[in-house]
Amino acid sequence: MNKKPDFSGALSVWRGIVQRLNDFLYTKPEKKKLGPTREEIIELRHKVSSILFDVLLGNKTVLEVVSNFPKNTVDESVNVCFHILVHLEADEDIRAKDPLYKEEQDDFILYIAELLQKGEDIPINIIKEYNSFYKETLVYPEINKDTVIARLKKFINI
Repeated sequence: MNKKPDFSGALSVWRGIVQRLNDFLYTKPEKKKLGPTREEIIELRHKVSSILFDVLLGNKTVLEVVSNFPKNTVDESVNVCFHILVHLEADEDIRAKDPLYKEEQDDFILYIAELLQKGEDIPINIIKEYNSFYKETLVYPEINKDTVIARLKKFINI
């Protein structure tokens, strides 16, 4: 009547440990995404060009599109479009008085929208001009824990 000890529970524990070690040692960690892919940037540029066309055609107001503008983008060409829209809204009184100014500004925005529709970069001189005019990025950030903490630190000068 010798009974053999039952090691099935211990064996399953060891199998689990070996499996976790194999997973740890032989599975490559996922690479963190460093930024948007080229395809994502072009897709975003197409979206922004559609926004600019909607504003030019009068389908949407500047306030509407600015409040729904893509957030936290790393593409400077897209960020400049936000500045262009803010500038357009600020110049509304001048545009009403000066038809030539309005036409020039509309032609400029049409040029920018066509560039973005092709997926091209906005010329660097235009980007530099707007970046020097607006010291900070005006694009509304996503509201999350990190942005709230960053804004609080900035507010209390930490």
